[in-house]
Amino acid sequence: MTIRPLCSEDRFAAMGLWQEVFHDTLPFATFFFTYRFAPTLSFGAFDDGRLVSMSLSRPVVTGIPTLKAVMISGVSTLPEYRRRGLMTETLTQLLQNAKEQSFDLALLSPAIPDLYVPFGFVPLTYAMRTEETAATPDELQLITETPDPIRHLVIYLACARSHPLMLLRNQKQFQLAMQEYKADGGRTIRTIDGNGYLCFLPGENGVEVTECFAASPAHYRLLLRAAAAFSPSKTVSADLPVDCGLPGTLIRPVHGFALKSNVPLDRIAKLRKTYIVEHY
Repeated sequence: MTIRPLCSEDRFAAMGLWQEVFHDTLPFATFFFTYRFAPTLSFGAFDDGRLVSMSLSRPVVTGIPTLKAVMISGVSTLPEYRRRGLMTETLTQLLQNAKEQSFDLALLSPAIPDLYVPFGFVPLTYAMRTEETAATPDELQLITETPDPIRHLVIYLACARSHPLMLLRNQKQFQLAMQEYKADGGRTIRTIDGNGYLCFLPGENGVEVTECFAASPAHYRLLLRAAAAFSPSKTVSADLPVDCGLPGTLIRPVHGFALKSNVPLDRIAKLRKTYIVEHY
């Protein structure tokens, strides 16, 4: 077994492993490995030249200028190679490499948080998990699927200014994120007055809200109720900024690991408005 950094020539092998483990759509996997794949920040385990396990990361910019961060994703191992410590090897080397490249912070949105506790990851950001039921026909008249990218960006930037750890996007990066949702089969709705937008992934059992920002609690609620109308269950659950103004349960969706001893992770975690929307 060989553990080494990935290179650009590993792109298709990494995409194949991603597809085999996560079963994403081909357009999304193609998008991700075209625009998000950062091989110099990623590691893989190879068995006789075959990629069987990997940990990926890419650089991200947060609202705290002093923090140089990486977002970890794609931590995966083929079923027949699990329980051999390959995840531990690839992730440990990824973290060490990021530290050597002068990054301050590693971030991830774990499906199983306990897997990352031994590495030193701790809950970092806060979000409000809230639920809504389907909108009425009259409410749906206030929603459109006609895109308004510039207005979406204005809403996003207004919210970003009030969330210290939120990932920052310029116009090009924002458009790229919208393309990412579309490549994953996602849809975007907005209020017709332009005061909020919501991105969601439709599924057989419901819809998954991937991003939602609005100018007021009423706009947040309207968007969630509209998204619920697309769900077979006619209900929806979403993770929103803590200051969204809606009731719900406080959760810690993104976990962090300080790559340097002088990174004040304990103080960052006390910023109750911290929020990161991207998971990949």
